[in-house]
Amino acid sequence: MDWNTFLIISHIIGTVLGVGGATFAEIFSIKALRDGLMEPMELSYIRNTVTVLRVGLFILVLSGFGFLLLYRLNGVDWPFFDLKFWAKMTVVGIIAVNAVVMQLRIVPMSVGSAISLTSWYTALVLGIWHMYEPSFLLIMFWYIVAIIIVFFVLAFIKKALGIDTGHSNKKLFRSKSNV
Repeated sequence: MDWNTFLIISHIIGTVLGVGGATFAEIFSIKALRDGLMEPMELSYIRNTVTVLRVGLFILVLSGFGFLLLYRLNGVDWPFFDLKFWAKMTVVGIIAVNAVVMQLRIVPMSVGSAISLTSWYTALVLGIWHMYEPSFLLIMFWYIVAIIIVFFVLAFIKKALGIDTGHSNKKLFRSKSNV
């Protein structure tokens, strides 16, 4: 197997873990919060899912740097002039920054979840969408629109399920046995 094939497979695995992790983190969070508190088992599922998500991000970034190194060593410079490439780099950067600000609880969970879920799916779509070459600004415009839509869809789902989104982080992660 050559390096390019190895990097493609690694990049796909990283993306799949990230998209799957973001999806299941949201599903598990919504399911766990239906009664307002997370039991230890529910919290364990979410922590394991977040670990998968982080591994996916690590593999995605590492294989992305591998592509850049491989292109540079082979004298290929077209990615640096491709607007879709820069959109992908921006989205992956936002995924990384969002992970940090969510971990530090700087951003509300509802906002961070919408950004994470949308960003991972955007990275997936940009990675497989080869037929159309939109501008960087157009990609970013629709990306921001998608984040807003996902935020409101998640809020609607939580409201429809009776989930109180006004929890403080401390109350949110108490186990039912400690109530």
